[in-house]
Amino acid sequence: MTASLYAHIPFCKKKCDYCDFFSIEEKYRLGKCNDLSDSYLSALVNEAAFYAESYGIEAWETVYLGGGTPSLLSSRQISFFFSELKKILPFKENAEVTMEVNPDDVSDEFLAACTNAGVNRLSMGIQAVDDRALNAVNRGSSEKIIASALNCLKKKWHGRLSVDFIAGLPCHTYDSFKRQFGILDEYPGIDHVSLYTLMVEENTPLWKKIEDNEINYSFEKADRMWLLGRNILEKHGFVHYEVSSFAKKGFESRHNCAYWTQKSYVGIGAGATGTIYDFEEKKALRWTNGLSIPAYISGVEKCLAEDKNPALLRRQIEELSAETLEFEALMLGFRRLEGISSLDFQKKFGKSLEERIGSDRDEGLFFQWRKKGFALVRESPDGDKIYAMSRRGILLLNRFLEELM
Repeated sequence: MTASLYAHIPFCKKKCDYCDFFSIEEKYRLGKCNDLSDSYLSALVNEAAFYAESYGIEAWETVYLGGGTPSLLSSRQISFFFSELKKILPFKENAEVTMEVNPDDVSDEFLAACTNAGVNRLSMGIQAVDDRALNAVNRGSSEKIIASALNCLKKKWHGRLSVDFIAGLPCHTYDSFKRQFGILDEYPGIDHVSLYTLMVEENTPLWKKIEDNEINYSFEKADRMWLLGRNILEKHGFVHYEVSSFAKKGFESRHNCAYWTQKSYVGIGAGATGTIYDFEEKKALRWTNGLSIPAYISGVEKCLAEDKNPALLRRQIEELSAETLEFEALMLGFRRLEGISSLDFQKKFGKSLEERIGSDRDEGLFFQWRKKGFALVRESPDGDKIYAMSRRGILLLNRFLEELM
């Protein structure tokens, strides 16, 4: 079997006020903090080797370094991680290899290190091209830094490029939000955009500021901004293919699509999650690593030292039932505007998709949503039926899933 690989790099120069991902602030570039960061990278490689052997993985389908801020890694560390990873397993031919990067880390040296290591796709967190909006959420970037990063990428980067935007940041105006999409004209090499509506997660600094009325925030305005952004992206030739994802034709994120189509993926690093699927047995194994970096490193070391005993890894394990897998197939499949194949669902679960979501014959749930224009059915040439959310319905996906439960 092949699998995708996700490696979590949980270090940041500073955390943004809206962030609730696991990360710790690091005051210096990781290359100057060799004791912790080098030990962490070694643990990542050893954990990847353990899973490759344990599950009989033959090649990495896709590789994704996320965080945190992977672009804090030094050139030496980038080279070390990827060279060691390739010693464990080969990368599948034409594998998608992605690394997240912050605009302030883009440099000739960093891009050369990525190219030499085999990284062929960068995902850059721009979020906004508006200093007031960036400052409002303590984002360590600026319009000047973003422009400099894009100029460097235009000259030195020959791989693919995805960028992230967030709709509805505090202090964002409609004009400044619209204006930021100008970078798509200035840098035609951008082939993928992730457009998120700002999520105000409980107990983050941003949440506390809104709760204390330090920031006047409108969730309705954020939703309207996202719709505006969708229209602009589509006019630029980007296809809306998943709830928050837009791509030029043929440039969808293959790594993320592995998650959405229930393909096995290995998650390594503190806080990372992995899932190995077995649809012949209608089950899956999912693990989530603990959040303590020292405990994570020592756990991997002990596992290897004591005859590769998985019980020594600091992780939580969950065995997913057929019922859970079935609902996740619906939850993940309807995220994609491509929808869910009735034949694929039957093949995976040995039951009819129509019986689960409701058909026209019984005027069930899906029929009701289709009647309102929130869902649609397409027929393929081979007689398969594809069930999907419409452009309007994708905005109400959570409500549909709640009713489906």
